[in-house]
Amino acid sequence: MSTPGLRRRLAVLAGVGLGVAPGTGLAQGNVNLYRFVLDVDVPESPALVALDETPTHVLLGAAPKPLMVTVLASRTPASLRPGIGLDVAPYFLFGGGIRDLTGYRSGSVAGRLMRVLIKTTLSVAAVPDVAAPDAWRVGFGLRTTFHDPHDPVLNSPLPEQVAEALASHGVAPPGDTEEDVSERGVDLSPLFAEALRTMRARGDIQVSAGWGVSARVEGDVLKAEGLTDTRHTFWVTGQSALGPRFDVLATVQGLDVWGSERALRVGAGVQRKTSRADFRAELAFDGTDERLHPAVALDVKLRGCTSLIAALAAVPGTEARTLRAQVQLRGYFAWCR
Repeated sequence: MSTPGLRRRLAVLAGVGLGVAPGTGLAQGNVNLYRFVLDVDVPESPALVALDETPTHVLLGAAPKPLMVTVLASRTPASLRPGIGLDVAPYFLFGGGIRDLTGYRSGSVAGRLMRVLIKTTLSVAAVPDVAAPDAWRVGFGLRTTFHDPHDPVLNSPLPEQVAEALASHGVAPPGDTEEDVSERGVDLSPLFAEALRTMRARGDIQVSAGWGVSARVEGDVLKAEGLTDTRHTFWVTGQSALGPRFDVLATVQGLDVWGSERALRVGAGVQRKTSRADFRAELAFDGTDERLHPAVALDVKLRGCTSLIAALAAVPGTEARTLRAQVQLRGYFAWCR
């Protein structure tokens, strides 16, 4: 037997010893969940939802990315304002991605609650306040995904396939803390592409919900008197894959729920997906002015884990609906190749 062949044989045997069975793809023990974050359907920043600065009113229901930065610019006839948002999953921030694979896939109450916790993100954002030129509006948000049938660790053999592919090429198994296995000389892209196709083929509906609060900052941001005009929002959103490249979206959102301008926003939309960009169109009823508001958006994938969104949306104005154009540049953590 040749030396390379012997090396590969030994690697496969080592994989068996570690609980990776060649051919069957059976894996046991710990797995780092953040190796398997797919580059698809990046949801809106919950802090920007609180600030009402999302590209569209109907929101994605997909699971969040563990880390994301958003830079935006919004233009209406009356103003042009920039903004920035930062999202992070506390579970990711504190290095909690290492889970027992069997426990993560468990259908028990504890297993389900753990998956919800892992897919919970906190967010903060800021934009200039158009009503007060020398002030800012800051937003804080929390978002989680309750039902995620498109989770590749939960509903596909991707972790087992990656472990087997590395072992079959004579590559030592990655350590538990390693979140990126792309630089090990093995092309894993086909496995991730197949996992994405498998998740899309499942159909089903992803359900997420969130809460956010925004306030005007005047004076010391760390003191209660420095925050005024506080507004809270709650929302529930769903996303159903009706085909490999077609989604239906629906969102119900309470605006200023504990304030004097309490209102309900309800909307539905569609998403047409391609390999390089996603197109969304929607229609939402806003109780603020009791009118229908259409919107369209194009989400273009750029190099690496970045995307650019360009959107046009009708939004409530002082006396009538007005048009808002928005551009967002986002960078996020995922498997992006």
